[in-house]
Amino acid sequence: MAGSDKPHHWEKTASRLHADCKIFDVYKSRFRHPIRQLEGDFFVIDAPDWITVVAVTEKMELVAVRQYRFGIEDLSLEVPAGVMETGEDPLETGIRELREETGFEGDNAEVLGWVYPNPAIQNNRCYVIGVHQARQVSSTDWDEHEEVQTQLIPLTKLDERLARGDFQHALSVCTFHFYRMKYPV
Repeated sequence: MAGSDKPHHWEKTASRLHADCKIFDVYKSRFRHPIRQLEGDFFVIDAPDWITVVAVTEKMELVAVRQYRFGIEDLSLEVPAGVMETGEDPLETGIRELREETGFEGDNAEVLGWVYPNPAIQNNRCYVIGVHQARQVSSTDWDEHEEVQTQLIPLTKLDERLARGDFQHALSVCTFHFYRMKYPV
């Protein structure tokens, strides 16, 4: 309602599984406004938490990955990322995903922040992990449907690459924001 002081918390009156999509569930939930009593059905994606990793080498190079993404049916340049396993800590996930996708490990991993990827329809978080002194220590260990090319990008070229549109994955761009807040270039 235009002009109201602040939005209200809607009450969930019902929720049922609508679709089991293997890596996430979709729930159909009914919500009611506490004042206006307006009701509506909304679909919510119940997904596990995710991580993105900004790994920087001793030579101040970003460890990036290029891989095929089925949603856009094209290749995407982005930071390593992945899904947190049940009970797994965000730092553990970041270290694991970086190693699996690129064969890189590093020192002093830290949580730089987190965001809700799309709170309009999803209930999960994406944690941004920073890894320092990244270096290749092993071969990759991709999932069945992964095929990843690792690229090292000088941090001095990151703004140029962003301006050119080389990175279009929203969570990767958000990851750079968290990194730059803590480590201005």
